[in-house]
Order: sequence, then structure tokens, then C-alpha cells
Amino acid sequence: MKRIGILGGSFDPIHFGHLLMAQSAAEALKLDTVFFVPAFCSPFKTSHPLPEASKRLVMVKEAIKGNKAFKIYDGELRRRQVSYTIDTLKELDAKYPKSKFYLLMGADNLKTFHHWKDPQGILKLANLVVLNRPGFDKNYPKRWPFLIVNMPAVDISSSDIRQRLKTKKSIWYLTPKAVIRYIKRYRLYV
Repeated sequence: MKRIGILGGSFDPIHFGHLLMAQSAAEALKLDTVFFVPAFCSPFKTSHPLPEASKRLVMVKEAIKGNKAFKIYDGELRRRQVSYTIDTLKELDAKYPKSKFYLLMGADNLKTFHHWKDPQGILKLANLVVLNRPGFDKNYPKRWPFLIVNMPAVDISSSDIRQRLKTKKSIWYLTPKAVIRYIKRYRLYV
């Protein structure tokens, strides 16, 4: 049985925190593959317009190049509508019926999981995995069954990267060089 991790997000832009989450989970859970799933439109992130889906997809591809366990699943981009994890899990379950799925998320997402579309359905299709990020309260009430995977303490966010770019500050060491080159080439976030 194949063990597949799923890391969804806007990846606006992807950064080393995302990559460390995926790598930490892959090692701790002995995952065969981690699918990076860029959202077409997140139901929770409507405060700023996202760069074109095709540009975010390229940034993810550039960031994961060289890691054989990391793959892209572009189902949410192809659907071209608000992205819901339950829909993606149903697609993946149909495509990989003999696989065990692990939905990877930061602790901040666990706190709002009850607002997601069909959380009970998600839990039937995937094991919930919380990556222990800075500020995670390990005594958080267990409303949902989940596994905890520790990862190196990094406090990088896409919103901070976008803000740094707007104020003409460096984003070196926050995201891979290939992503930085792509952002500069297409003048994203300025």
C-alpha cells in the first residue's frame, strides 16, 4: 500500500517552511510521495488576488525539483473553482485506490479545521497530520484525531515574503533561488 502525503495551499509563494513540512512528514511517516496541491482559489484567502495559477504552479515545480518523493497534483487548478480539500481527496482516492493518505497541515490550520467543507468526510479519506510549528500549543484540545510530526522551528510565511517584496527587502534564505528568480522575472508581488 502506497503512503501518500498531501500538502495543499495557495503557495503564494512557496517557501522553505512548506518544503520542510513536506520533508519532515515524509521522513517521520515513511511516505512514498508527497503531493503539493496548489489551490485555484482558497475559500479562506480572499484578502488579496493570487497570481495566475500557472505562475504559482511553476514556482512549486521549481521549488520541488530534485526531490524524487515530491510531486505536483494540479487537480484543483484544473477544476478552476474554489478549492475544497474533500473534493481533492475524493479524486485522489479514485485515482490511487490502494493508497493511504495523510493530509499535512500546520497547527494554525487545525484550529480552523471545523470550518472546512466536510471535515468528517476528510477524516474518512485521510489521516490528519499536524506539523509542529512555532507557537503550536501541544495541549490543544483534540477535537479531531490527528498525528503530530515535529519539524525544525522556522517562522516563514508567504504573507511575510510578499510584504518584504513590496518594501524592497531581501527574500534570500526564505524560498529557493529558482523561486526568487521566477518572482523577479515576472515582477510578482511588486
